[in-house]
Amino acid sequence: WTQIGSGGGLAKCYLTWDADFKWADGRDPWIPVISGGLLGMSRRWWEETGGYDKEMLGWGGENLDQSLRVWLCGGEIMMASHSQVAHMWRDGSQKTAARYHHVGDTQRNRARAIFAWYGEFADKLKDYPSFASRGPPGGDNPWYGDLGGFNEVKQRLGGCRPFAWFL
Repeated sequence: WTQIGSGGGLAKCYLTWDADFKWADGRDPWIPVISGGLLGMSRRWWEETGGYDKEMLGWGGENLDQSLRVWLCGGEIMMASHSQVAHMWRDGSQKTAARYHHVGDTQRNRARAIFAWYGEFADKLKDYPSFASRGPPGGDNPWYGDLGGFNEVKQRLGGCRPFAWFL
């Protein structure tokens, strides 16, 4: 492993209406949204908040869920300014593809996070063609699946703040 760059940046992410995140700079220690897979927390908090959503497969959307889960249910996300994190980008080369096989549906994962946490603002997702084209629900559950696990987390934690608080 060879380190690229000196690290130590204060880049952070913010959330967009179409269930994506973008990078931004900031000097305060609070992080609105984490980048996927780059998080550290106590085992106690991980277990209390239910960990990863069991219906999200693959990567994409788990960072939105975890960020909103933390902020809305009583936690906070802060920069660990002196930490260093190693992350291997999947660039399509043999080296990065050797142990990675794409599974799941990133759009579905992102929609699960939004419909679980945006509350009355979740309908905004329908304004984006990539989500609106997914069609009406089929069967007993919508296309993004049952959200009962999120409701269990909210009840176990004694209720969580509405998304309007996060805004």
